[in-house]
Amino acid sequence: MLIWESEVSWIPNKHYSGIYGLMKLVLTKTLPSNLERVIVLDTDITFATDIAELWAVFHKFKGQQVLGLVENQSDWYLGNLWKNHRPWPALGRGYNTGVILLLLDKLRKMKWEQMWRLTAERELMSMLSTSLADQDIFNAVIKQNPFLVYQLPCFWNVQLSDHTRSEQCYRDVSDLKLQKQLSELDEDDLCYEFRRERFTVHRTHLYFLHYEYEHASDNTDVTLVAQLSMDRLQMLEAICKHWEGPISLALYLSDAEAQQFLRYAQGSEVLMSRHNVGYHIVYKEGQFYPVNLLRNVAMKHISTPYMFLSDIDFLPMYGLYEYLRYHVWTKGHAPTNFAKWRTATTPYRVEWEADFEPYVVVRKDCPEYDRRFVGFGWNKVAHIMELDAQEYEFTVLPNAYMIHMPHAPSFDITKFRSNKQYRICLKTLKEEFQQDMSRHYGFAALKYLTAENNS
Repeated sequence: MLIWESEVSWIPNKHYSGIYGLMKLVLTKTLPSNLERVIVLDTDITFATDIAELWAVFHKFKGQQVLGLVENQSDWYLGNLWKNHRPWPALGRGYNTGVILLLLDKLRKMKWEQMWRLTAERELMSMLSTSLADQDIFNAVIKQNPFLVYQLPCFWNVQLSDHTRSEQCYRDVSDLKLQKQLSELDEDDLCYEFRRERFTVHRTHLYFLHYEYEHASDNTDVTLVAQLSMDRLQMLEAICKHWEGPISLALYLSDAEAQQFLRYAQGSEVLMSRHNVGYHIVYKEGQFYPVNLLRNVAMKHISTPYMFLSDIDFLPMYGLYEYLRYHVWTKGHAPTNFAKWRTATTPYRVEWEADFEPYVVVRKDCPEYDRRFVGFGWNKVAHIMELDAQEYEFTVLPNAYMIHMPHAPSFDITKFRSNKQYRICLKTLKEEFQQDMSRHYGFAALKYLTAENNS
């Protein structure tokens, strides 16, 4: 018998899950005491979006709200499913516990353990047993204490079973926006597959391995940001040796490759000795390498005020991390005009030019990369162009450099070189991006069209 089974084994339960269906009630005791909040999911839940969006809902809790739940979509707690149906007490339609947001620290302070036990003991005197395991007890507690609940939108727990109102949830589901966007694409367009790719939803596992970061007191810390696939994995150890500061990496892997990466990392003394590297797995979906999506994922999950936007095949010089921390600036920097750089002793300004794609250090609130660019071509160029449009200044640092590590051509660059339609579609996407820039930034963006025509 598990150590915590005795906490709930005294409750008569008719649910098919048996005693395990009651274990959510004791999470305040079973989980570590320093864990403040948790998302609890049934094993039959399938996610169609990033779970980080659900985690963000915790910030909407107010007052004494400690439970995030979706209203039950069946009529179970209304008691009208069949003659003489008598459910446990609930508030209105009641709440479904397949998805729960728990504020553990506040629940402990409210003496949750005592609260649910007293409620269960009282109701079992007349109900004799639970029918829906923990859900019955959660609802009975909420009936007496409605202030405990933050009601989640129903699309966070669509209950696909008989006698539910689940179809009403789809009016609000953000996936409908996705379906609308896809329906507006022309499937006869020769670039359809490129256009569709930017709307692909990828499963994402943030912080795949343990991560720790200690905030610097001087507010000048920098995180190296990069993305990679399995064929670049061998470059990780070298980068970790050259860059001792925090790193945020997005890895594009299949489920099987994620397990291979886990074994690789666990067998690496270099990787296992570093706890300030955030590994974020984006699972493979679609036919193109979603390079800018990966960059955006890695950028979103940094803990420092600055980030060094790099690529996995560029090796920083030894000491670059400390060098960048002691050269603080609020805009970007770029390695250009190498003749001047070789003899420079102080930072100097440079201007944007066509096809400019330097590796830059920027504040963490800089624009995201444009997701229309997948595979090979223009993914960094477009980002630098938008930084320039937002009036970022490009400053070159002397005595700072990286080395490009040789590697075999990627699958996407091979397609670019061999497939004429690939090149045509990339040109089309470039033109559409520049048009969007003109609409968004007005007259100031005309120089990009001029520069492109002259290059």
